[in-house]
Amino acid sequence: MASLHEESFYCIPETKLTLGERPVYCGVAIAAAVLGLCGAGWQVSRWRTRLTGTAHRRRPSPNPAIVFCLALSDFLACIGVIARAVGILVFDPPVEVHKGVFMPSQGLRAIYVGSAIEIVNLYFYCATYMWTLVYAIDIAMQLKNTDVPMSLYYVVCWTAPAVFVGMSMFSVFFEVENVPGEDIQQCAAGFHLVLHYIFIYTPIVAVMLANPAIYITACRLIKLTVRPMLGRYTQRERQVISAIKLKFMLIVVIFTLCWLPNVVDGGIQIFYLIKEERVEDRFFALWIIEAALNPLQGLLNCLAYGPATFQQWLMGATGWLLRSRRTVNFSTREADPLLR
Repeated sequence: MASLHEESFYCIPETKLTLGERPVYCGVAIAAAVLGLCGAGWQVSRWRTRLTGTAHRRRPSPNPAIVFCLALSDFLACIGVIARAVGILVFDPPVEVHKGVFMPSQGLRAIYVGSAIEIVNLYFYCATYMWTLVYAIDIAMQLKNTDVPMSLYYVVCWTAPAVFVGMSMFSVFFEVENVPGEDIQQCAAGFHLVLHYIFIYTPIVAVMLANPAIYITACRLIKLTVRPMLGRYTQRERQVISAIKLKFMLIVVIFTLCWLPNVVDGGIQIFYLIKEERVEDRFFALWIIEAALNPLQGLLNCLAYGPATFQQWLMGATGWLLRSRRTVNFSTREADPLLR
């Protein structure tokens, strides 16, 4: 996403993002997106090899198909961020035909190209929100011994983003007047943009609120699961539970870190739109934070979902934390599915 403003980047006026600020903003977004591409690409390649035989994996354990789809969505979203940043540099700012009314400077070409880039970008980022939520739901369902078909997850996580993005883009094009004397639609404003922001930011807020609640419930269920799996409840079982709690906390912290600035920015935009005031370039620093953190989700997710990080740090062959505690005789084979 890297800062959602106006109906698309071709409608961001100079009063919001000056010509001097645009290269800085785009440079940060592209650099962060490249790092996100590397992280997400590594995740895709690593989890792709685990997709075969997922039906026979030990449970409870992370579903490789879910993590793969999350990484793939991050990868494609980072490509969208790069395309969006290039579009901001290539397309001129909109022209103000009269006070508060703007039109794309490149006309219909800007609308077609810009809207396509924006839709792809928003769709795959919205997909990352859904897969992040579904990952938490799937873990909780496994701990409750409830089997949810993967086909249902596919339908929800690939369809819901299309619904949210479709409604968002519909709100900025439906019944928006043409520029006086021109055969081109003016940039959306007012209530149209309020709906645009609400449809896009609703999934983010929903995941931010739902994930901690789901993981708190899952942590309570884990205490009931670990004892029958390992046969007793001693120091090593406590370490297993602590490691899982740490993993869940990291997932929540990374998502909140990457998207909380956008929620704050969206609230500011909606507030000014309701007051019918124009937002100047006072929030450029917030834009830079968004441009850096949104694409970095693909890299930071390696810490939470990567097969060689917490899933194996504490349980597998590279489990340096547990190996450093020599007094604990820990069997990775027994508890590995909980964190893998």
